[in-house]
Amino acid sequence: MISSARNHAHFILTLVFLCISLSLLEPVMGWILILVVCAAVMRGALYLELHKHAPSIRTLNLLALLSAIVLAYFSLQLGVLLGMINLLVLACSLKLMLLRSLKDYYQLVTCCGFLIGCGFIFHNSIGFSIFYLFLTLLLLLSLACNVSPSSTLNANFKRVAVMGAQALPITALLFIVLPQIGPLWQMPTSKSHQTGLAEQVSPGDIAQLSQSADLAFRVIFKDQIPAPQQRYWRALVMEQFDGKTWRVAPERKAIQNQYKRFNKEFDPALQGPYFSYTIIAEPTHQNWLYSIDIGIPDGPENANRIWQSHEYQLTSTTPLVSNYQYKLRSYTQTPLNQALFSVDRRINLQLPSQGNPKTQEWVKSLRSQYPDDQDLINAVLAYFSEQPFIYTLQPPLMQINSVDTFLFEQQQGFCSHYASAMAYVLRLAGIPARLVTGYQGGEMREGAFMSVYQYDAHAWIEALHSDKGWQRYDPTAVVAPNRVEFGLRAAIQEAGELIDSPFSLSRFSAIAWLNEFRMLLKDIDFMWTKWILGFDKNSQKDLIKSLIGELTPQKLALFGVSVIGIIIILLALFFLPSLRQKNQDTITKYYQKSEKLLQKLKIYRLPHQGPMDFAMSVESKLPNSLNQPFMQVTHVYMQHQYQKNSQQQKLRNKVLIKHKWSALKKAVKKQIKR
Repeated sequence: MISSARNHAHFILTLVFLCISLSLLEPVMGWILILVVCAAVMRGALYLELHKHAPSIRTLNLLALLSAIVLAYFSLQLGVLLGMINLLVLACSLKLMLLRSLKDYYQLVTCCGFLIGCGFIFHNSIGFSIFYLFLTLLLLLSLACNVSPSSTLNANFKRVAVMGAQALPITALLFIVLPQIGPLWQMPTSKSHQTGLAEQVSPGDIAQLSQSADLAFRVIFKDQIPAPQQRYWRALVMEQFDGKTWRVAPERKAIQNQYKRFNKEFDPALQGPYFSYTIIAEPTHQNWLYSIDIGIPDGPENANRIWQSHEYQLTSTTPLVSNYQYKLRSYTQTPLNQALFSVDRRINLQLPSQGNPKTQEWVKSLRSQYPDDQDLINAVLAYFSEQPFIYTLQPPLMQINSVDTFLFEQQQGFCSHYASAMAYVLRLAGIPARLVTGYQGGEMREGAFMSVYQYDAHAWIEALHSDKGWQRYDPTAVVAPNRVEFGLRAAIQEAGELIDSPFSLSRFSAIAWLNEFRMLLKDIDFMWTKWILGFDKNSQKDLIKSLIGELTPQKLALFGVSVIGIIIILLALFFLPSLRQKNQDTITKYYQKSEKLLQKLKIYRLPHQGPMDFAMSVESKLPNSLNQPFMQVTHVYMQHQYQKNSQQQKLRNKVLIKHKWSALKKAVKKQIKR
């Protein structure tokens, strides 16, 4: 049995386990986290000697049984992955309470290593990666303190830091050459994890989303960069309207599922120039992707994992549970005029059964004046331009007859208000129309990449013309031209709303050094996302190809042998000096082994004690059978360290210290048996 009082190894391990568990706040259930905190507090009290007794085994067994029953009940809702993570955290908390032997200690260290790996499943940002790296070093520090309790905490930390620095080049080599395979599990996609856009939108929803400064995705353009007026990033198409909320039409979902079941895909006829780009999307736990019309996958690798629907929407074959990188080509001059399904016109003329009488009368009047569809659309846009409409993040509530209230009374709203009202008006006029949600704009970083944030979320409409197909119209651009030209912040700054928004700190961008620091952080995060999180088998193939040229079996074999050789050389450089030193200093090695023998009797040398001081301090604690051989070992060690000895004397000292160490070892065994 080992004591936790003033045991640095146990205390550091407790801190590591507590930090890991708290970082898993989302997947781990609350009552298990409470158990973790209780276990950590108990272990801390034992370390500080505020409490002397751990819970009895009977108490812990009862607690384990009750916890297992509760966890089994909830595990049906959690799924396999989350259930196993909760089970592991629960088991570790119980083991921490029962930490009595070296076996318990090593088991808990191993489990903490697994939990750090679990943390990377849920958090892969550069900040969390540094945090988990620090916890790994602390875990190694705990092991070092357990192996060498007589060494100071500072000395053990230096040893761990050196080992970590030595491991970095080998880790980098293995990261580059090891096969890049996907996860062996399916991540959960519960609604609590979903971020960003949704499959339904009501007036005001996107305004709430626009209060978030979270990153939505990044774009790396290959050559040409589209103009601000072209940066409409399509995500979802809404075709069902109930008078307030727009949704993805059930008929459309049924068609999509049928096409996917038979492995069919929409293949639009493309024409004109295109521009290529790569998108790195943030996790949304949804399948939809982002593109500029008309976007198609670039290359077979992307085509195999991206599905294109008839309404020009791109979806991934798997939910976006981590950063998702894909390449596209967009043909901006290709019209959206492909052959229509029989349901296209019907579902895009669907109207709520009642409501908004003023709008209905107004549309009848417009239709009598403008029998041509395009003339009527222009008249609606002119109405938005001529009336005193206000673009705002904080529109008033419009509960009953919301379109009437918006068009003729309040005349204040966000992009979803304008798009929803215009699509409804066009449907009343007999023009098929639908709502499209996505993002508009993006922040360009000196031609390197573009960042699109949640506050760039946007909604616009598409109207169907018999001769031109689907045409995009953005009534928001009529009311607030700065929204499309310069982005959301420029558009709402005029209304004075930027001060109260969460991203109001951007007003400090006028301060040069602060703005440069902000952009530097973005650059670092981008490089991390691109080269670490986005390093897949295609990136690996391109990198190796740039190093060795054309990939042939002979070159790949030679490359693999070279990497193994480099690793062997690095290991030799790291460990040969210490091995040589150990071989040359036998006397020091046996003195340290003698100290470890005394540690079995709970006798430790304090950091401030020298060898002779230590020997004198333990003289009264040891029987003569132990004291005599240890004192002789100490004398030989002191002579070796502080006197000049001939080669013959060094050999004699080696033989003598081995003999005395052997005698000490036998005496310690006898003492333990007593």
